[in-house]
Amino acid sequence: MMSAPRLEIDLRKIHHNARTLVERLGKRSISVTGITKATLGSAEIAATLLEAGVKRLGDSRIENIEAMRSALSAAEMTLIRSPMLSQAKRVVMSADVSCNTEIEVIKKLSQEAQKAGRTHGVILMVEL
Repeated sequence: MMSAPRLEIDLRKIHHNARTLVERLGKRSISVTGITKATLGSAEIAATLLEAGVKRLGDSRIENIEAMRSALSAAEMTLIRSPMLSQAKRVVMSADVSCNTEIEVIKKLSQEAQKAGRTHGVILMVEL
C-alpha cells in the first residue's frame, strides 16, 4: 500500500543554509531576501530565515505576505510579482515593496500609500 506524499521541512537545515548565504554574501555587502514562495506564508519558516540573518522576506502571493505580516509585523516584506490593480490597498498595507510592470498599478499604489500615510517601494520591471 502506497502512502500519501509528504514534505518534511527541517528548520535547522533551512537556518544553516540561510545563515551560510547571509555570511558569505555579507562579506560582499550583499543583503539577502528570503523568498518563501511555495510555503504558503509559513510563519515558522519565515521566522527561521529572519533568525538566520535574512534582512527581508518575499513572496509571490499577497495572501502569503499578509499571513507573514500578521505573524511577523516588524519584518520587511516584498511582493515579488506585479500586483493586480484591485489588490493595491492590500499590497500597500502588507508589503513594503512590490515589483511592478504597469504604470496604472503604480499610480494606484501611490494613491493608496498616500491615503494610508505609508511609504511603499516599487521595483520597476520591464516585460520582454
